[in-house]
Amino acid sequence: MAGNQDYYELLGVAKTAAPEEIKKAYKKMAMKYHPDRNPGDKDAEEKFKKINEAYEVLSNPEKRQIYDQYGEDGLKGGAGMDGADFSEMFKNAGFGGGFSNLGDIFDNMFGGGGRRRARNMPQQGTDLVSKIVITFKESYSGISKEISFNRSSTCQFCNGSGAEPGSSRKACPTCKGTGQVRSGNGFFSISQTCPTCRGEGTIIEKPCTHCRGTGFLKETKKVEVKVPAGIADGMQIRVAGEGNAGLNGGPRGDVYVDVRVREDELFTREGNDIFVEIPITYSQAALGDKIEVPTMDGPVDMTLPAGTQPNTKMRLKDKGFPDVHGRGKGALYVIFKLEVPRNLSDAHKEAIQKLKEFEKEIRERPTLKDYLDKIKKWFGK
Repeated sequence: MAGNQDYYELLGVAKTAAPEEIKKAYKKMAMKYHPDRNPGDKDAEEKFKKINEAYEVLSNPEKRQIYDQYGEDGLKGGAGMDGADFSEMFKNAGFGGGFSNLGDIFDNMFGGGGRRRARNMPQQGTDLVSKIVITFKESYSGISKEISFNRSSTCQFCNGSGAEPGSSRKACPTCKGTGQVRSGNGFFSISQTCPTCRGEGTIIEKPCTHCRGTGFLKETKKVEVKVPAGIADGMQIRVAGEGNAGLNGGPRGDVYVDVRVREDELFTREGNDIFVEIPITYSQAALGDKIEVPTMDGPVDMTLPAGTQPNTKMRLKDKGFPDVHGRGKGALYVIFKLEVPRNLSDAHKEAIQKLKEFEKEIRERPTLKDYLDKIKKWFGK
């Protein structure tokens, strides 16, 4: 893939797309190209990386603004100039260094308080992806399945503060609690994110020994997932509010359950329709018969008309899969396959030999005779 492929094009969204649209498109593309679903596919792996790169930028309002105006070069520090070049330029002008990209420079020039406030505001936790494998029959009838996954939770020992119980956060000594440090020459000065507290304004005096100052702990969570009747292979089920813990008291993310359905030995599925092949004998095809046909709800009797041709397809209405959205049911298609015996007893051979004598009169019928004449003509006989 081209290194500078447009991020909006990668996710399949317009440049005016809302954050919700970008998030939805990212989840769809990430599932499509996830390495677990494309084992050994290097192209899919590379595209998965680019998709994540695109989402990281477009889901961040500040990075997206820079990208829209300056492209990928802007994220690296500007067209033809990387972050080190910008930092050095401003340092030489008397404003100090430490700028990593164009966004830092804009924030520092016009005030970074908004970014600090954004960091301290409640933020929803990240989403997780889990997977379940169900049988063909379970996808038809629906089922409840327990899933287990690891997620982050707010540390119960420090209540998410990251500080050891009995201690607290204190004002950052570098920025005096503002989250910004100022530097400059003359009347023109620039404020930039404090390197000590990273804009928080506070630092942890004594980190919590349980979460090591992160405010989060890993836990294993078990959740009962209701799989609806009619679900198809590759569909997802959203379990709201069971993902990773949020920041600053924000809500949890969601869990998306990827459903895989095992193939069945008897039935196959296309959309909401089911297909099954039934072997029949020559006598059944010629004379007709009553055939027992398996369905997902149990066997039913079908009348096989006399003269049924091989591969004849018959339809049973409302015997297919229920629509996962509740819009009725599909059909069951029964395909009759003529079974030709291989190991014949002497009595069976004798009966077929007699049948062969009767079939001589069939060869005189116009349709078959016309076909045989065409065969002779093709081979020049």
